[in-house]
Amino acid sequence: MLWSSLRRLRPMHRGQHVVSRALFVAGVVTAAPALAAEIYVQPSAQISAEADTNLDLQPASARGSIRTVEGYIADAAAVISIATPNSSVAIRPRIDYRDYPADSADNRLEEYLDLNSAFKSQRGKGSVYLGYQRRDEFNAELSAALYDQYNPAHPTSPETGRTVRGARRESLILLPDYSYNVTPLTAAGVSAIYQKLNYTPNNTFSAVDFDYYQAKAYVRWTLDRKNDLTLGGYGSKYQAAHFDSRATAGGATLTLDTSWSPLLSTSAGVVYQHTNIDTTIPSPLKKVANPWGATFSAVYKAEVDRFRMDAGRVITPSGGGGIYVNDQLQFQYDRNFTQRLLFTGAVIALRNRGLTSNVSGDDRTYVRTVVDLKWMIRPTWYVQGGYQYFWQKYQLDPDGASNSRIYIRFGYQGRDRQW
Repeated sequence: MLWSSLRRLRPMHRGQHVVSRALFVAGVVTAAPALAAEIYVQPSAQISAEADTNLDLQPASARGSIRTVEGYIADAAAVISIATPNSSVAIRPRIDYRDYPADSADNRLEEYLDLNSAFKSQRGKGSVYLGYQRRDEFNAELSAALYDQYNPAHPTSPETGRTVRGARRESLILLPDYSYNVTPLTAAGVSAIYQKLNYTPNNTFSAVDFDYYQAKAYVRWTLDRKNDLTLGGYGSKYQAAHFDSRATAGGATLTLDTSWSPLLSTSAGVVYQHTNIDTTIPSPLKKVANPWGATFSAVYKAEVDRFRMDAGRVITPSGGGGIYVNDQLQFQYDRNFTQRLLFTGAVIALRNRGLTSNVSGDDRTYVRTVVDLKWMIRPTWYVQGGYQYFWQKYQLDPDGASNSRIYIRFGYQGRDRQW
């Protein structure tokens, strides 16, 4: 009835559209208790101070213009969770503002929105993740070493590390997945990827707006109590937004998921892709390429120790103007020394390589490490400090660039939901 009422409003301009949508959302939230839904809000906020020896990662050849810069960051977020016996939705809006008094070109307000949802039926289950970011290009293009506990591991890695001071990057990624149990030991499913990147300003060499689509069908077999084997086939398309550059592809994947114990699980996979490339940037090229990839991931969760690791070769769309092959490793280790004191160590290492000659030849190597301590002063208040080291180098550059960052944070973290 609510939806029918909204349709009868017949909005004639943007403001009325917004009101209609707001009424619809309000109606859903109001009806939630009647649908046996539980709603929980977990707010968080923090303020930080940091010092960077080379904030903009300028190469060593520009050493004369490099100086230590202090900065201040304010961050606020909330996780809004809605759960029923057969479904859950978690929405996390977040903003942060960065202020560098001696380097105002790097001041920036950044916005994030994450939505994770999952549902199940008697024989099927599904999930949808949507992530949106509007960030400073420098922060967005340098991959974080720490995993984000609210986001799944992204299947693409479009960052190039090429940045312009004061530029922005907007990104959107959508990851739906659904599987149906055909038999107790066999499931068939479909999944998809949609990713969109917009750079301001956009250029033809290192910041190319693009849309990427992938549709996949797969079959999963339960081999025994520990192992699941998944065979999939997919089609994909990469399309630059403002230039004549596109790549269409078809591929196959094979993945083995193993649950070694209640504490340890692993996943190993391989992929083969046949790619047709037709581009005019940075030079005209028509070519067929057949890249391959392989990945391995592991998750271990104990009472006081936890680690997570992803490694392998990934075929990915890139802001560099085409399809790239990235070799990458990401690892994070957490240990609770006490109920209040948490240690975190993490590293990410990447090597970006263009798939074809028109975008290859200037490979990038990037490393970022983190060492961090977090002390819970009270159940919801904490102080945190740490050190980060960044390093990257391009094949054609005479030298690399590095940055050392030390920081301290004071924050509030609302209690997590109890169901």
